[in-house]
Amino acid sequence: MNEEYKELWEDILDEEKAIEETLERLSKVRSRFDSQREDFSIEPAMGTYLMNFYNGTENILKRISKRYYLTMPKGESWHKELLVLSFNPPEGKIPIFNQDIVSRLYPYRNFRHRFVSGYGFQLRGEKMLELVDNIKPLWSDIKKVISDFWDKL
Repeated sequence: MNEEYKELWEDILDEEKAIEETLERLSKVRSRFDSQREDFSIEPAMGTYLMNFYNGTENILKRISKRYYLTMPKGESWHKELLVLSFNPPEGKIPIFNQDIVSRLYPYRNFRHRFVSGYGFQLRGEKMLELVDNIKPLWSDIKKVISDFWDKL
C-alpha cells in the first residue's frame, strides 16, 4: 500500500471494526427474534443494525471516494452514484467493489432509506430476515475486496 494512503487505511480499519461490532449485536438480536416475538424492541434494534451496516459500508466508500478518487457525488441520487463509483471509478483509479457486491448492497441501501423515513413500530422482522441472514456472507466478501483494493494500491 502506498504510504500516502496510510491514514485512509487506518480510518477504514476503524470503520470495519465498528461494522464488526454492529454485526455481532445484530446476530444477538436475530437469535432473540424467533423466541421473543412479543418483545417490541427487537424489530427496531434489527432495523437499526441493518441501517448501521449500510451506513458503515457507505462511510468506507465516502472516505475512499474523497481521498483516493478525489470526487464525491452530489445531489439527490448521490447514494446510488457512490455505489456506481465504487466499481466504475475515475480513469486510472482502482475500483473498490465489483458489480456483484454493489448489486447485493442495493437492498440494504433501499432498506436504509425506508428505515430513515419510517417509524420503528412499522418494521416487520419477517421482512428484515433475508437482509439479516445474508449480511455475514456479504460482509465477508466486502472485506475481501477491500483487502484486495489495499494490495493493489
